[in-house]
Amino acid sequence: MAVEHVLEVADLGDVAPVPGSRPEMLGVRNMRGQILPVVDLALLLGIPQTAPPGQLLVAEAGGCQAGFAIDEVSMVGDLADPVEETESDLLVGATLVAGDLVGVIDVPRVFAALEGTQP
Repeated sequence: MAVEHVLEVADLGDVAPVPGSRPEMLGVRNMRGQILPVVDLALLLGIPQTAPPGQLLVAEAGGCQAGFAIDEVSMVGDLADPVEETESDLLVGATLVAGDLVGVIDVPRVFAALEGTQP
């Protein structure tokens, strides 16, 4: 995910479920008076989870904000441009970080997919 989309990293905290919501929608969380939708990013991307999410990465794009429930954040910083293509429409590609291939999330496209407006 491009660093310009990251607003904050916090503990997952208390997430209130929303009946009838999509499976990847864990619910909503109050962040300093703002109600924030919380999305299970691994489930949305189809990635098997090894542990329950414990952190919340708050992202913004196009005036929309959401919290992505994730396992952990190892660093926040600029990434090199993607060097590999990926099969997921929700990634702009993948890049090497310390010898590991890391997928780069397309935040605007993720928001569009959640809103049901993705082409």
